[in-house]
Amino acid sequence: MASDTANNTFGFELLHKVSAAQISKKEDVLILLVHWHFVKNGYKCLGIGDSKTIGPDETGTELLPDGWNQAPNYTLRYVKEGKLYILIGTKSEADLLLNLLRIEDHSVSNIQFPIDTVQEIQGSLETMIPTYDAILNLLKKELVEPVYTGTGREVSTQTSESERPGRINYDDPLRVGSSGPTPPRPPGSLIPGNDLDPFSRGGRGMIFDPFAQRRGPQPPFPGLGVPGRLPPGAVPPGARFDPFGPPDVDPPNPRGRAPDADHMPPPGYDDMFM
Repeated sequence: MASDTANNTFGFELLHKVSAAQISKKEDVLILLVHWHFVKNGYKCLGIGDSKTIGPDETGTELLPDGWNQAPNYTLRYVKEGKLYILIGTKSEADLLLNLLRIEDHSVSNIQFPIDTVQEIQGSLETMIPTYDAILNLLKKELVEPVYTGTGREVSTQTSESERPGRINYDDPLRVGSSGPTPPRPPGSLIPGNDLDPFSRGGRGMIFDPFAQRRGPQPPFPGLGVPGRLPPGAVPPGARFDPFGPPDVDPPNPRGRAPDADHMPPPGYDDMFM
């Protein structure tokens, strides 16, 4: 068992001795273990930073670069088989979040470890991280392999307009006609407006004319539930209208309006200035 453990962690003790003077906190130990795991699997470190290109003089090394743990976050660049990888370590209150990005195809993986996984910052690997075996397995399956094989790719999707649910059309019993643009009024519309047109040649307007009845019968507007007819323009086209009562049942009178119960007009009915 001791031999298997030694073979499994071969090289970590030497790496720890080289970097021991730089380790000052628990998350440094976790990054050291991750770096050792990368090197063991054929990765070489190009340095710190997030540059997405490999310089002609960058060959990589098995050692951690100077200043690798001086910034608030860890950002290390690795290369394997000519492909560039960026490892980012972000510390929260109690955890260390690791993200691995392959620049070629933007394949990404991530993993999170409690910082208290590290018990000591100096000593043997078993002393510093008693559960290092479990951590190494997680690093392999959830951080390294998904990106290396391309299965950790994050694909951003956008919902197209055709995939979005359409607006539901509700049947509104109080709505009359379409709510779209009002069509142009044909000549002779029920809403007079000639008095508003300075170039008009005459005709009906919006001002009430008490003598209009003497000029002949007006176009009928039947079925509105009042005796006789409403005056032209009383109900604009497309407007909602609540009938006053049952619709007219009298047959049309060819000589004009049907008789009204009020045979005598009110005093001054023909005086528009009254």
